Amino acid sequence: MRNRFTNLSMLTGAALLTAAMAAPAQAVVVFDDSFADGDQAKTGALDTNWWTSSSSSGDEISVGTLGLVTGSSGRGLHTIFPVQTLSNVGDKIIASYTYTTPATIDTSGGNSSALRFGLFDSLGQAGLDDHVSASSGSPNALYGWGLATGGPGTQPLPGYMLDLDVYNNSDLVAAAGADINFREHLQGNITGTGRLMATTSNFSSLTSGPDEGYVFDPNTQYTGSITIERISATEIEITGTHNGATWSQTDVFDSVNFDMFAMHANSNKFGSSNSAGDPDNGLDFSNIKVEFLPIPEPASLALIGLGGLALLRRS
Repeated sequence: MRNRFTNLSMLTGAALLTAAMAAPAQAVVVFDDSFADGDQAKTGALDTNWWTSSSSSGDEISVGTLGLVTGSSGRGLHTIFPVQTLSNVGDKIIASYTYTTPATIDTSGGNSSALRFGLFDSLGQAGLDDHVSASSGSPNALYGWGLATGGPGTQPLPGYMLDLDVYNNSDLVAAAGADINFREHLQGNITGTGRLMATTSNFSSLTSGPDEGYVFDPNTQYTGSITIERISATEIEITGTHNGATWSQTDVFDSVNFDMFAMHANSNKFGSSNSAGDPDNGLDFSNIKVEFLPIPEPASLALIGLGGLALLRRS
């Protein structure tokens, strides 16, 4: 009887361990901001703080929406959140967002990579948790401004950008090539341009997804996401989505820490005005969320199995 009981206990413990390993990871919501408070500052447990990334005129807030004011100007917004570390293979971070386009979508030129979203490691730099001004004429060392571009040699922020081509129904021939593209921030203190996502010159293009042929319609709600998952000791997989289109790419990472989410729209793409308060001045975000999905440590899984055996022995 004892041998049968021991074998049963071992089998049951193994089954508990297998079930624990197969169970889906529980997402930790880092923030889930619906802007219901009508405030760019964090006022609730699931809110976060939002700041401009290029121009002090790039934002507006109302109850239920955060506005990225672009129109005739290229502008961006960002937030800093508690550091999430992809320590184990299988750990992932997900940034998802919902936004509505304005009445005007201008596709007269410069359509490629015109809408951008990114996840970065802020490197703990003080000053990024505030409004930041940066342009081609006035670079900012907080984003990494290299010696080769006349800067002090500060390091570019490690991270990844997902960018989308912007076309409307007026040019379906060109829009047939619209796709999702991934870019990695180049490392080294000679490459930084002192801007975050206002330029692609200090990013290395990983690859573009297949031609999806999508267009942006006016006054239309869109959803998208970026997922970064650690898949080995040295590699991550980054996956981007845009309203049903999806694309994934692997890369050797420079950092597994992420604490900054940002978005940027190029000039003359969304809206006819760059003035706050104008209803046709850019994108309105109704929700932005960041989640972290950790994989349990192997030691924790083993404890689950041992705990199951202990319970059986006491029964």
